[in-house]
Amino acid sequence: MPGERQSNLRRLVCTLIAAHLLLGIAMFATAAWAKPQTTTDSLPSQAAELQKARDFAGAEKLYRQALVDAPDDPEILKALAVVCQAEGKYAESIEIFQSILKRAPLYPGVNGLVGTSYYALNDFEKTIDAMQKELASNPKDPQARHLLALAQSSSGHLFEAIQELEGLLADYPDDAPVLYQLVVDYRAAAQKSGEKLAKRYPDSEYLHAINAEVYEDSERFDDAIREFKEVLRKDPKFPGLHFALGQVYWRKNDIQNAQDQLRLALREEPNHALAGYYLADILTNQKNYREAIPLLQMVTAAYPELKEAYFLLGKCYAGTGEDQRALEAFNKALQLNPNYKEAHYQLYGLYAHLGDKKNSAAQLRIFEELIKKGQEEDEFRLRETPQKQTKAGSQDD
Repeated sequence: MPGERQSNLRRLVCTLIAAHLLLGIAMFATAAWAKPQTTTDSLPSQAAELQKARDFAGAEKLYRQALVDAPDDPEILKALAVVCQAEGKYAESIEIFQSILKRAPLYPGVNGLVGTSYYALNDFEKTIDAMQKELASNPKDPQARHLLALAQSSSGHLFEAIQELEGLLADYPDDAPVLYQLVVDYRAAAQKSGEKLAKRYPDSEYLHAINAEVYEDSERFDDAIREFKEVLRKDPKFPGLHFALGQVYWRKNDIQNAQDQLRLALREEPNHALAGYYLADILTNQKNYREAIPLLQMVTAAYPELKEAYFLLGKCYAGTGEDQRALEAFNKALQLNPNYKEAHYQLYGLYAHLGDKKNSAAQLRIFEELIKKGQEEDEFRLRETPQKQTKAGSQDD
């Protein structure tokens, strides 16, 4: 990521982790020091209350006063260092954390905390070392694992970072920050590998294939086709080449070339489901239903959640007079997406053909409601955009 964006992410991560630890330490300190004490002994509990209230300067002052009578108390030192973190005094917090670790190298939570400060200072190798020490005593700590992965990513150890994040995702499958970082790291790893490939094999079929995929992603279809043809020239047996070309031609709506390449792809790999789907789409539009049906049956077996395949299958069954199968296919598409307008419209016509006026009218009503809803959403977006632009303009003034 660009430096400023990554720096912002680091600050956010440090803030979130420090805030969580800060609250935990403050609550622990408040409970631990809640019993009747002398004025000096009550300083930590008073500091913890200020800490919870986010009066960090006041909390720091009281923790330092408490250390006058207990200079080696690890819990007071730990709480003071966390307050320094909250104030952005990362170097000072590291010095305090290290004073604890010199006497107790695996003191609970301290390696993770010092790693957080190193991360905020962009010292990623020391962050990695600290987090690995923290995980040695608490291998399932999600915060330490996440920060370890971020430090590995920032220091260029992308594959180690991805491995750590994948492990986290296995334990926390709905963790959005982990999913986001995986996307970032996979993209960075792909770019890094691409740069290495370009440097070592500047005119290889592999580099031309990657260039073609990049062009296709940006919808520069003619450039993508040119690059794929260069791959074909260099290696006519390049894996997946005919499917890749067929897909680009299909997206470009060059039907004849798409059909030719997709048939070649299926000749090489008869169970290639995506090649079957694209070819079946072409055949359905050409009303070649009987050839499309077995292809779509293969597709739905491979991709049972692909609603478009069931929709095409319904059209094919309707086209061959297999009305009951068509109903089943269209309804399966609607199970996967109840707002699939085109499926409702096809069912409207199919029920009318079968003389089922009630269901035909119901499907038409749903179709019209979805069309109206879509138009209203489009109108709302059209109204909203100028308002946002006007508001932004007035703020600029």
